[in-house]
Amino acid sequence: MINVNFKNHFTVQWRSFAQLAFLDRQISGFFIFLAIAFVSVWSAFAAIIAVLINNSLSLIIKDYTLQEWRLGIAGYNGAIIGMYWGDSILSIKGLCLFLITLLVCLFLEFRLRALLIPRQLPVLSLPAMLSILVIVLTISIFSFDPNYLFFTGKAVPILQTYSREIAIILVVSAMAYQYPLATLQTLGVSLVGGLIAQWFTGLNFYALVDLWAINLPLAYFSIKTLFLKHSSLSTLAATMNTLLAGCIWFFWLITGLEQLSAPLLFPFILSSLITLIFFRRYKDHNLLQSELWRTFQLLLLNRLKAKHCVAITGSGIRKGALPDYPSGQWLDPKVPITSYTLAEFKASKRCRYLYWKASYDYYQQALTMNKNNIDKQLDSLLNYYLSGLFTETVDSLLTNEQHPIYECYGSIKNLYCLDCAQQQAWPPVPLWLQRDLHCQHCSGLLKPQILAADENIDPECYQALQTNMANCGSLLVIGVPAVTPVVSMIIENANANKIPIIFIGTLPSTYLLEAKDIQLTGDIANWLTNINWFTNILHPLKWYCKWKK
Repeated sequence: MINVNFKNHFTVQWRSFAQLAFLDRQISGFFIFLAIAFVSVWSAFAAIIAVLINNSLSLIIKDYTLQEWRLGIAGYNGAIIGMYWGDSILSIKGLCLFLITLLVCLFLEFRLRALLIPRQLPVLSLPAMLSILVIVLTISIFSFDPNYLFFTGKAVPILQTYSREIAIILVVSAMAYQYPLATLQTLGVSLVGGLIAQWFTGLNFYALVDLWAINLPLAYFSIKTLFLKHSSLSTLAATMNTLLAGCIWFFWLITGLEQLSAPLLFPFILSSLITLIFFRRYKDHNLLQSELWRTFQLLLLNRLKAKHCVAITGSGIRKGALPDYPSGQWLDPKVPITSYTLAEFKASKRCRYLYWKASYDYYQQALTMNKNNIDKQLDSLLNYYLSGLFTETVDSLLTNEQHPIYECYGSIKNLYCLDCAQQQAWPPVPLWLQRDLHCQHCSGLLKPQILAADENIDPECYQALQTNMANCGSLLVIGVPAVTPVVSMIIENANANKIPIIFIGTLPSTYLLEAKDIQLTGDIANWLTNINWFTNILHPLKWYCKWKK
């Protein structure tokens, strides 16, 4: 078995070099090896020796799985050691330091893997960096000719001119060979970071090469193509990692740590570990959900395009504290639904009794309810962002002094006359048990102001709905468990005009999500809190664009 694996050494060697840029193809590793050689022939020679030693020992010690070994993961730290000491390897002292550092690196790698892998964190190039730092500090403390530490030999590039430029082209080619789009993004990030650093520090662009050519690209590229490759937040995480790496590099420069040791890969390593810990620990947090950021983007575009946002709420905002009105949960299941129609209410005293009884029970439950956090968040949204708020609830808990709230199915807290439509309050005692209730103005028959099974939506509410949807940029469907006639009418209007729909809390049954739509599943109050936070940030934009509620 070991003999067969040793035959794979040639492939594994190049893959180890590819792992320096978080790649895994032989051709990519060969390009990176050539890039090292163009900068320093002896560094390339030492790197390939170190990779061979690391891969061979790792295969024998078995500190890596066979799959990891075949991917070249066991050898890339050795390549870094070789690159660091390569230009002094021809001297006895340089060769000894190279071999000692390599052994320290192997030991640290073994220990760090035992510490980090169970926590789902990569070791990265931390073993190589720590081993180099240990040797450098040891020699400095014991005064073993510290000037010798930093390359007694001179770098011997393949070409006298443009070797560094060719090396950069080779590395970029290796990255683009596997991940062209991520490579293009990485180049943009690196260029911007380098220019900002040049402006901030006043240093020459090439003097900042360890920032823009090493730490920033690795910070962005590694997250984007490997660690969070399949995450919908890979771009956000990669950007955060890059910014953090840049901050650590600047901290290293400002505090004078570079006098102790060059930053090398430490900014990239530290930022990557922090980023991975953060995203894996808070991966379920609302602010790290890609759908929420899609929502933010949509709300921003609406504001800039002077578009309205309309919302409709369902029984989900009551969190089960009240029966769902549109589905008829408030009715007696033993009584046929036809007994609760308006026609039967007018014609039959028994049906009026059944209707009053169900309505009164619902009314009593509604009286015990108070505004919850969802109501407060909706109230804030209506003040700052929503042009119209429609609700399927009938408890009248959603109120706003400045803007109307349309109760599509009426209000359980009022009565109204079937003849003159005048509203009246519920009597203090249940007089409907003894007799029919009549209007104080025209003596017409009174009825709870909630729609019966055969009643149509209020014309004023319908007109307001059509008016608001005419200039709607997005529709919020909040806590709606099922597609009712009202919801169906609103959604069909939105789909016909290609208006994005944001479903918050749950997706209505029987509805199929379209590509333009967004679904925020879970706690409605938390989602609305985040949306309110963002709309408060957007609020000043109303002074810069022609937007009216």
